[in-house]
Amino acid sequence: MQASIKTPALPEESTRYDFLDWLRVIAIFVLLFFHSGMLFVGWGWHIQNTQTIPALAWPMDIAHRLRMPLLFIIAGAGMWFGLNRRTATQLAAERTLRLLLPLVMGMLLIVPPQIYFERIFRGQWEGGYVAFLLERVYQFRFYPHGDFGWHHLWFIAYLYVYALLLLPLLVWWRKKRPQIRPGMWLYVLAMPLCLNEALLKPIFPEAHTLVADWYIFDHYLLLTIYGFLLASLPGCWDWLSAQRRYTLATGVVALVVAVTLLERGVIPHGGPADAFIANVFTWMALMAFLGYGRCYLSFSNSLLRWARDASYPIYILHQTIIVAIGYFVIQRAWAPWVKYWIVLGSTLVSCILVYEFCIRRFALLRILFGMKPYGGRTRAGGVVAASVRLSTHACVARSRQRLMAPRRRTPAHQSPGEA
Repeated sequence: MQASIKTPALPEESTRYDFLDWLRVIAIFVLLFFHSGMLFVGWGWHIQNTQTIPALAWPMDIAHRLRMPLLFIIAGAGMWFGLNRRTATQLAAERTLRLLLPLVMGMLLIVPPQIYFERIFRGQWEGGYVAFLLERVYQFRFYPHGDFGWHHLWFIAYLYVYALLLLPLLVWWRKKRPQIRPGMWLYVLAMPLCLNEALLKPIFPEAHTLVADWYIFDHYLLLTIYGFLLASLPGCWDWLSAQRRYTLATGVVALVVAVTLLERGVIPHGGPADAFIANVFTWMALMAFLGYGRCYLSFSNSLLRWARDASYPIYILHQTIIVAIGYFVIQRAWAPWVKYWIVLGSTLVSCILVYEFCIRRFALLRILFGMKPYGGRTRAGGVVAASVRLSTHACVARSRQRLMAPRRRTPAHQSPGEA
């Protein structure tokens, strides 16, 4: 079968693009700021503080237009690169292990505390957590009518569906390898995003339910396709780097126009004009991120190597920790900004500690959280042992060289220290 044939990777395709890893890590850590802020903007989240922070509204609205689109772009590029090292069947199996398994685990173990605290907050449950799991969650009635759902893990669910849905297209595209070069036509890719939101959002509002969620489904499907399209175009990342100032300027202009028109009431929030300008801003900003990332983030270091592994487990954990900490913090008589920074800081520290001292050190947890199964401690021990062996061999080699080197006579007029 054609799908089982592995196409040899071209030199450019076999290169690891560190800037994409940096952008993915940054986008995931921005989620901590975003979801911590959801307690304080009055947008109808799972739990909410009584006092809002109006200053968070615009930054969070802008972040909402960028954070998940960037992750889907990078995921699409990752699917393209994944076919360099795997057959289509192997890629589907790998995505099942890294996406479907963490999704199921998350729905059974990670998400239920969010729903538990929400039901207590809204006065819809008064018992303990174990009873809530047995009597409510594991009845498997989907949220919001029931208490079983994926909440923030919708990203993983959609991405898994996209991976299976787009795999035949990726295989066909790799086989045909059409001779397309990056150019100004990439700017026009904003138009399908604009039309999708303007036409479908009024009929199918954002729901993250996968079923009858056509605006969101098509929006992120397009962005995933754009991701593997960009990755497949020879020289595209360098072209985006060269265009970065123009895409940034266009995105800033679109943002200023949108904010001005919305603030003055010229266009309604959520209307067709808002959809058009907002998606132009989104696509220009995404191209600018990729361009500036290619220019300034094309390097690796120990922080990236750590964060590259940590970001996915932290994504899975973060919202549950935010809701759990936030439930207790919002009941205090503190200023809203104080509560926000306490929730954000406590969540960041908690996520890092759970990842560093639990998830990364046990093979089973690594697999459940979508990581490779080797243990962090074993890997580190192997590195240390290898370093010791190399140092020992080097010392032995130097000693042999000194023993075998011919001795020179020291002249009578020259002291040994001057030789």
